Amino acid sequence: MIRIGALAKTANISKRTLYHYEHIGLLQPTRVSENGYRFYDNQAVIRLQKILLLKSIGYTLEQIKELLQNQNPADEHDHWIASLHEQIELIERKKEELSRKQYYLRSTLHTVRLKGTEHLQDLMQVLAAMNYRPLSDGIIPAEFREEPSLTVEEVELLKRLPVLGGSSSKAEELVRLLEQAGSLVASSPYSSEAQELAGRLYNMALDLFEDNETLLDVYWEMIPPADGATPVVMGMDSAMMSFVDEMIGYYLGHREENRHE
Repeated sequence: MIRIGALAKTANISKRTLYHYEHIGLLQPTRVSENGYRFYDNQAVIRLQKILLLKSIGYTLEQIKELLQNQNPADEHDHWIASLHEQIELIERKKEELSRKQYYLRSTLHTVRLKGTEHLQDLMQVLAAMNYRPLSDGIIPAEFREEPSLTVEEVELLKRLPVLGGSSSKAEELVRLLEQAGSLVASSPYSSEAQELAGRLYNMALDLFEDNETLLDVYWEMIPPADGATPVVMGMDSAMMSFVDEMIGYYLGHREENRHE
């Protein structure tokens, strides 16, 4: 027999914790003396070790109590195996849930950076539509309508493009460049600042599209939002797309001229 203070010290927990376990019916002392001293035998110590192990790997006290309650020693092995499998599945579901929330948080952050807080209703609609789509590497990949002119390899390349809410360095760089474009929408797309940005945007786009300018053009034609519709690419509304289109169009038209200056 071991007294409660010694058991608490050995297990590196407080006596209050042991009193709590007793109160909720998780771990009863083997004997309580007339003067209130609590004693625990070897079986109680083993049970405490199981409780502390299960708690350390994510079980709640209620789950631990359910697993250990009225357990037949002959069936203990099978009960533990089944319970551990259930706990692993629960953690996987929680991981998926947290990853999705993290993706939605980044999507909101990127949207606010690009368009402020005026278009969050659009974002809510997009996120609601994504609730049933699976995550892949922490993001929900973009979906593209079938284009007969595209090869399988080109469709796969489109699916690899950085998306709003992505955590990759390319996603962050793209958001940063589009954020700068958004700050220039009210100004001239032909200004030196806009043209310097156009060059960086276009060169990054070429890199993302692996120098496939034809595919880049096809993609740009696929993403303009219909009048009054939610943008296909969040943050890229009609005003933003028109500005970027004119800015880059002017840049491309004067690219050769600029090279010879």
